[in-house]
Amino acid sequence: MTKRLRTALLGVVFVGALGLTACDSSAQADTSVAQDAITQAFGPLADQAMGVAQCESTLNPDAVSSGGGNWGLFQINTVHRSDFEAVTGHSWDEILDPYLNSTYAKYLYDQSGWSPWACRWAA
Repeated sequence: MTKRLRTALLGVVFVGALGLTACDSSAQADTSVAQDAITQAFGPLADQAMGVAQCESTLNPDAVSSGGGNWGLFQINTVHRSDFEAVTGHSWDEILDPYLNSTYAKYLYDQSGWSPWACRWAA
């Protein structure tokens, strides 16, 4: 292998590693915010809630189901639109905010336990 080819390959590997690091740190920041939002909303139930949210959205605050009917960390369904607004005092347009999504999820939990979630087994 020539020195020039070796240098080029090392450059590609280095740039690729930088790109992965940037993506990883962004994902870590989202996960950190998600964990904070869940902890604030659920308090002593945060570990259970974290399991449900991990299963529902992989702790991605921007997750939207393939059909578009479920939104955010806890995959809140659009049938809850008016309730979401009444409970949080915020527009449905803010459903992807991890703090508001978690707050509404806690409201749902207080009404029905983990039964509203397909991933209730993860609690």
